[in-house]
Amino acid sequence: MKILDRYMLRSLLVPLAYCLAAFSMLFVILDLFDHLSKFLESHTPGYMIAAYYAALLMPTFEYIAPAALMLGTLYALWHLTRSNELIAMQASGVSMYRILLPFLAVGLAFTVVLGIAKETIGTRAFVWTTKFRESRFTLPDKAETIHLVYYDTVTHRQWFVDQFDEHDPGHLVKVKVTQERPDGTRVRDLVATRAEYLDGTWWFHDLCIQRYDEADNPIGTLTPVTLGNGHVQEMAELTETPDSLVIEARNWLFLSTLNMLRYLREHPDISRDASKQKWYDVHSRLATPWACLVVTLFGIPAGAKTGRQSPLTGIFLAIGFFFAYYALSQVGLLLGKSGVVRPWLGAWLSNIVFFFSGVAMLVRMR
Repeated sequence: MKILDRYMLRSLLVPLAYCLAAFSMLFVILDLFDHLSKFLESHTPGYMIAAYYAALLMPTFEYIAPAALMLGTLYALWHLTRSNELIAMQASGVSMYRILLPFLAVGLAFTVVLGIAKETIGTRAFVWTTKFRESRFTLPDKAETIHLVYYDTVTHRQWFVDQFDEHDPGHLVKVKVTQERPDGTRVRDLVATRAEYLDGTWWFHDLCIQRYDEADNPIGTLTPVTLGNGHVQEMAELTETPDSLVIEARNWLFLSTLNMLRYLREHPDISRDASKQKWYDVHSRLATPWACLVVTLFGIPAGAKTGRQSPLTGIFLAIGFFFAYYALSQVGLLLGKSGVVRPWLGAWLSNIVFFFSGVAMLVRMR
C-alpha cells in the first residue's frame, strides 16, 4: 500500500471510528433509559445486558454505519482541504480521483461487510433480541415449542406438528402429514408420535396410515405400519426439509434474504399484493447496505466543497442529506408496496437517485 493511501485511510478511519463509537453509545444510552427499570425488575445479570446490546447493535448498524461514514468523510475532507493538503497532493501530479480512491474503498468495504453480516449473524441477533425482550429480559427455562401448520403447494402436502422448536427443527413431536390430490381431496394421512430428520431423510416413529378414496372418504381405519425397521420408518418420499418448516414458523422479517427467496419459490400461489410487498422486502434487504457506498460517494464532493467554510456547513449538509435520503426511501417503500412502481425500483430508488447525484458532483470536482 502506498504512503498516500495509508495517510488518506488514517485521515478517514480516525474520525469514522469516533463517529461509530459516538452513535453506538448514544443508541445504547437511549435504549437503556427506556429499559433500565425492566432490567432491575427482572434482575438481569450484567453480562446478559451486555450481550443484549451487542446483539441489538447488529441490526441497527445498517443505519449507524452510513451516518458515521457521512460525517467521517465530511470531517476528513474538511480538514484536508482546510490545511491545503489536497491542493498540495494535486500539485505533485496526483489526480483528485486517485487521492480519494481510499475513501471509496472504505465505503465499498462497509457495504460488503454489512451485507454479509446482515445475512448471517444479523438476522439471528434480531431474533434473539426480540425474544429476549418478549421474555422480559430473562432466558427461558426450556426450549420454546409451538404448534405448526405448513402446506407445500408444490407437493400438495400439509404438515401438522404439535410441538415444533425452530432451534431444533429436525425433531418433531406428534406429526401428521396429509397428502392431497391437486383438487384438494386427500390421498392419505401419515401419523407419527415423533419425526427425526437424519442424513437428508425423515424417519417417523410409530407410524400409522389412514387412506382415502377419490371422493375423500376414508378407506378402513388408521392402521399401524411395521416394515423391516420396527417402530421407525424411513419416509424418503417426503421432500420437505426442516429449513422449510423454520421458514414457515419464523416471522417474515426475521428471515434472511435467501430464505425469503425460498419462501417465495415455495409459495407461488400467494396474492398479488402480498407478492409485491414481499418482493419489496427482498430488494430492500439487498439495497440497504449500499447506502454506505452511496453516502461516501456523495460525501466526497460535499466535504471537499465545505473545506473553506464553517464545519457547521458540513454538519447541516449531512443532516439534510439523511433527511432527503431516508424520505426518498419512504417514498420508494410506499410506491413499491402499493404497486405504483416495480418493487425493485421502490427499494432501490433512493440509492439510484443519490448515486447518480454523487457521481455528477464527483465529475465536476477539480
